[in-house]
Amino acid sequence: MLSKFRKPFRSYPVWARMLAILIVIGVISMMRTSPPVEKAANPRKPLQLDTSLTDWTSEELKRNPNIIIVLSESFWDPTLMKDLSFSRDPIPTFHELSKKYTSGWMLSPQFGGGTANVELEVLTGNSMRFLPENTIAYEEFVKRDIESLASILSSRNYTPTAITPFYDWYFDSRNVYRHFGFSRYISYEFFNPDEFVGPYIGDHAVAKRIIEESARTEGADFIFANTMENHYHYYANKFERNTIRIKDKKDTMAGAAIDILETYAQGANGADAMLQELVEHYSKVKEPTIVVFFGDHLPFFEEDYYVYREGHYLQGEEDPDFLQKTHKVPLLIWNNYLQEGREDLYFNPSFLGPYVLNLAKIKGSDYTDFLSQLSKKIPIIPPKSYYEAMNINEADLTEYQSRQQVMMFGDDRNTPESMDDPPIQPTLIMGYGDPVITSVTPDSLSTVDGALTDTKKMIQITLTGGRYGIGSVVYVNGKPMQTKWESEQELTADLPKSLLAKPGNLELQVKVVDEKENILAQSKPYFLPVLVRKTSIDDTRR
Repeated sequence: MLSKFRKPFRSYPVWARMLAILIVIGVISMMRTSPPVEKAANPRKPLQLDTSLTDWTSEELKRNPNIIIVLSESFWDPTLMKDLSFSRDPIPTFHELSKKYTSGWMLSPQFGGGTANVELEVLTGNSMRFLPENTIAYEEFVKRDIESLASILSSRNYTPTAITPFYDWYFDSRNVYRHFGFSRYISYEFFNPDEFVGPYIGDHAVAKRIIEESARTEGADFIFANTMENHYHYYANKFERNTIRIKDKKDTMAGAAIDILETYAQGANGADAMLQELVEHYSKVKEPTIVVFFGDHLPFFEEDYYVYREGHYLQGEEDPDFLQKTHKVPLLIWNNYLQEGREDLYFNPSFLGPYVLNLAKIKGSDYTDFLSQLSKKIPIIPPKSYYEAMNINEADLTEYQSRQQVMMFGDDRNTPESMDDPPIQPTLIMGYGDPVITSVTPDSLSTVDGALTDTKKMIQITLTGGRYGIGSVVYVNGKPMQTKWESEQELTADLPKSLLAKPGNLELQVKVVDEKENILAQSKPYFLPVLVRKTSIDDTRR
């Protein structure tokens, strides 16, 4: 576990917190070997979908659809840089599905970071345009229950689950998801140590949990997941190897910029593989399912838009299409049961939720109905400095801003600290609930084991049960032990021999502990006996 900071971590600026975390993750990644993302000589198989409805029953088709929303970290289409050539398409699945299914773009409120602000728009319909710039809404403004897709769909008998392969506390996500009405939150601490691809948890691990969760429940699921595999940085050796080669047709692009872009393209290919995994799986499942896949913001390619300028995509902040080039993110909406044709979309992320509810034919709320109508009149809400150029009448947004004010802060705008209302989901389940210990090997220890004078200072035990992940730590008599993750069902722990000095019972627990030493879940106590056994001559000779 990491030591505590001298002052609260959240009191540091956002940029400082992110930099500190990236440095730690970078060091960890240097100590870890990652599996290859994809071998150049053996690319993925072409997309194979089974979307025939001929063997679906009318009852199956009438079920409320699963709604799966995937926010893919920094997902963007690098082939938009037209002066560059790619040895193969980095995102072939996205491109192929976009031709047949509803797709398009959203104008993200962020560039290069600030994922939580995009989440806020998608999940609640509230807009960052009406909140102060350079703020993280999750940390500063979500201090009370706020209507969201999770709470709306929960009231329609959906099971709402959030999945994030990053720390539970980051952006205050654990409290925010509770206020939004999610009933389960699977965070980084519940992923496995062997699921890293480069310095972050791979996208396949997220897809795996999406599929697991939708299979676990009987009724319809709402799953909101975000990813981390293709998060900044994009240094040349981030992944085991890059298998997509990029050339500048003008032959003027700096080699360092090409290295960065090739790494990004490799990560984008991993995101595309996740999309393929999801749609191939749900094309074979006889449950109506909608999969929404989009990027939260464009990738940060170093200061002053370095790679974008080197790749002849952007002239800089003076570019006449600066806003569109730096804030338009790709969007795809796939389904396995609707026969209607595709649509071309372009709107703000705050209008995505109402669109999906209408597509799924799920009754929303008065607020989502209002947003749905507004999106037809004003689909794009840019920063105020663009209102005149984009023919936006600020008076047309007054009702939206007023409704958001009430939604987030109540009738009177009190300070966020005074509005810590009881959350919608007071019993938010973290991960898979409390871990379980079913057996321990050896099934008992003895005082002789503690008295031996051999060179071993520790006694190793193996705990079987589950479900164990990165944050699982074995505690003995209330103190954490050196723990090694073996599998989702097995942990080993080293116990100091001093624990075996007297006969009795050792109280074992598995606790899921985050990086700030918060306990997210814990098993029931398991008692391991320490027995009295006389020391034999053979024992003393060991």
